[in-house]
Amino acid sequence: MKNTDAAAIELRDVVKSFRPRGGDEVHAVDHLDLTVQRGEVVALLGPNGAGKTTTLDMVLGFTEPTEGVVTVFGKPPRHAIAAGQVSAVLQTGGLLRDLTVRETVEMIASTFPTHRDVDEVIERAGVTTIAGRMVSKCSGGEQQRLRFALALLPDPDLIVLDEPTAGWTSAPAATSGRPCTPKPTPDAP
Repeated sequence: MKNTDAAAIELRDVVKSFRPRGGDEVHAVDHLDLTVQRGEVVALLGPNGAGKTTTLDMVLGFTEPTEGVVTVFGKPPRHAIAAGQVSAVLQTGGLLRDLTVRETVEMIASTFPTHRDVDEVIERAGVTTIAGRMVSKCSGGEQQRLRFALALLPDPDLIVLDEPTAGWTSAPAATSGRPCTPKPTPDAP
C-alpha cells in the first residue's frame, strides 16, 4: 500500500562516516536534514567531496547512514526500490557494448512485469537518432541518455540523477513526463 502523504525523500540528522585504512575518520555527510516532497525537482550542488554522491547512495539504499534516518516514500530506501518506485541514472554503470541502443532498451524492458513503451522512452530520452547504433560507438553523453531511457522504463515515482548534466543539453530532457512543481530555492551565497 502506497503512503501518498509521505515525502518522496526524507533525511533526518543523517551522518555517513568512513575511516580509511590508517587514516582519521571522515564525515562525508554531517548531520544532514533534507525533505523532498513529491513533484519537487531538487539539485544537490557542491564541490567534489561535498557528500553529494554519498547522500544519493543512501537514498538509493546502496549504503546505510552511520547515524540518522533515510526514508523514500515513507519506507526504507530498499523497500521503495523493490516496489518499483525509484529509478536512478548513475555516473557510471555497465551497459552491454555489443547491443544497439534499441536492443538495450528492449532487453531491459523485458525484465519488468510492466513498463513504459520502448519507443516512448527512446524518444523521451533523446536517443531516437542513435537507436540503431552499437552502445560501444556511443559517446559518454549518449550512454548517459541511454541510462536515462532505462530509468524511465518502469515508470517510477522518483528518478535520481547523479551527474545529470552529462549528455543533456536542456532541462526538459531530464523530466519523466509526469507533472512536477519545482520549488523555488533561495540564491546560494
